[in-house]
Amino acid sequence: MLNEEIEKFIHQEQNTSIAELSLKLSKKGHLPKEFIINQINGRQKVKKKFPFLYRFNDYIFPSPRAFAQASSEQTAIYKATLVNGKTMADLSGGMGIDSYFFSRNVTQLHYIEKDSELCELNRKNFERLNATNITVHNLSAEDFLNSNEKFEIIYIDPDRRNKSERLFKIEDCSPNILELLPLLLEKSNQLIIKLSPLLDIKLAIQQLKSVESVHIISIDNDCKELVFKTNTNKPESSSIHCVNFTKIRKEIFTFSFTQEEESSISYSKAQNYLYEPNASILKAGAFKSIAKDFNLNKLAPNTHLYTSEKLVENFPGRTLKVNEVSAPKKIKNINANVISKNFPLKVDEIRKKYKIKEGKENFLYACSLFDESKVFILAERCD
Repeated sequence: MLNEEIEKFIHQEQNTSIAELSLKLSKKGHLPKEFIINQINGRQKVKKKFPFLYRFNDYIFPSPRAFAQASSEQTAIYKATLVNGKTMADLSGGMGIDSYFFSRNVTQLHYIEKDSELCELNRKNFERLNATNITVHNLSAEDFLNSNEKFEIIYIDPDRRNKSERLFKIEDCSPNILELLPLLLEKSNQLIIKLSPLLDIKLAIQQLKSVESVHIISIDNDCKELVFKTNTNKPESSSIHCVNFTKIRKEIFTFSFTQEEESSISYSKAQNYLYEPNASILKAGAFKSIAKDFNLNKLAPNTHLYTSEKLVENFPGRTLKVNEVSAPKKIKNINANVISKNFPLKVDEIRKKYKIKEGKENFLYACSLFDESKVFILAERCD
């Protein structure tokens, strides 16, 4: 749909607010309003989610729904490190971000999408991105699998939305991977499955059976994706990879549930330094493994905060210097970021009761210790 006039208008107005843009387009009836708004809206959002696309002026953005469901550039790049081979099929084509990055690590990538408009759009977009090893198939995942030979790797990201709610159970998604699993395993020895971050990881490992590794991917401490890699030659215990992308580094912590079960842990009161694991580690439940690997004590069984006398470098999460540990009633009228961990009051209730205002530099952790006492820990970031 791009012609010289439309392309020029999009380029000139790419930083204009959508409200102002709608007003301008109402005076240009010959221009496709919905298409242009979608393109400019996409270009405004792409800087954060897919920065690599911003330099491609002729890239055509799909519908807002396809845009919203697409993996971010960071998570797509990470998932691409999990593959290496000759042939791969992406059964959940969508916007094609995952397909594009996967295609850089395989000889031939098959993009499968049942939406004909999305297929046509991405056929042209892949050409614009010079992804010449991607073949587009306008088919459902089931039809494609039934009509083709085996592949080294298959990737699937089932639709987790219906008209009224977001879904997270494997069996509720479309397609139902549990029903499709025998056919998937018939077509490939290696599957990569993206699922909801709300999913029970241990249950999913049981349901998917031959899980080689699980990758819990967070961005800025917000858990975004669970990725399960299966292999018919899987080891006895699945490896769990906790990944968190911050603005300055990539945090990775790897363990296994067997290691977690066999690890012992020590408890103590807050010492000189305090550590709060990132969202991926908390989601994984690596509560004893993280303490063992970094030689830390834990404050209490259900208080997921850790401590040490000497500073431990490169902890995957927040590292703080402890300034004060007090009974709650002794601290009032201060400014701090309040965090409640295994404490009877919520953050808003703590602020109101103890007259604590929002702060930027200082942190106040309201928590329970191993002896069930309740304390406030005042601390400041080290990193």
